[in-house]
Amino acid sequence: MKQTLDDILKRMTRGEGAWLLTLNTEMLSRFTKDPGYRDLVAQADIITADGMPLVWASRFKGADQTIPERTTGVDLVDAFLRLPEVPIYAIIGGVDPAITVARYGDSAQQACRYLFNGKVDLSDKQVQQFADTLRDHQVRMLFLALGVPKQDRLALKIRALMPELMITGIGGTFEILGPKGSRAPKWMQKLGMEWLFRLLKEPGRLWKRYLIHYPAGVKLLLKDILQSLPASKS
Repeated sequence: MKQTLDDILKRMTRGEGAWLLTLNTEMLSRFTKDPGYRDLVAQADIITADGMPLVWASRFKGADQTIPERTTGVDLVDAFLRLPEVPIYAIIGGVDPAITVARYGDSAQQACRYLFNGKVDLSDKQVQQFADTLRDHQVRMLFLALGVPKQDRLALKIRALMPELMITGIGGTFEILGPKGSRAPKWMQKLGMEWLFRLLKEPGRLWKRYLIHYPAGVKLLLKDILQSLPASKS
């Protein structure tokens, strides 16, 4: 996670941009239903593992492809907002993200130059308006809190207009970091059980995501692991 944040800050210093995508099991499950979505996320410039199943699966890919730890959108935003000098950033989407930002103090609040919580329709006109506004406010980092696949589609569109901008989709991160949100204990996170913590907390809203959609993503990981194993000799 630290390497990812350092990379982001170095790119900003050099005036370089990138689309950073935190890949999780929900996204993998979408690959089974929408091959076009897989092609979409493959265009991201930086991809991190947002979930322990991806970290575990990488260990079967060889030493050069092993992922040392997960880098979640929640951890990334939290570390970014805690920087001594927060770079200028903007937020599109989310549920009352300003309340969450206020918890991080003056530096985080002053660095947030643009916050849009209206309807995002992905039209060329709206995307151009976003780009113009972000340039006017000299934004360096853009957080898209829209959920998948909308935030990924918007990231690709804005990146085409503003290649110098750092962009990352972070879903419901601001709700989790907000006053009404909470995270799983560290031991549950390390065991890859944060999903269970969230499910127990909001079963009515999340049961379908974790019990119906996620297994399809896990199945893809298992298939990939089996293909990575050396063939047994007869």
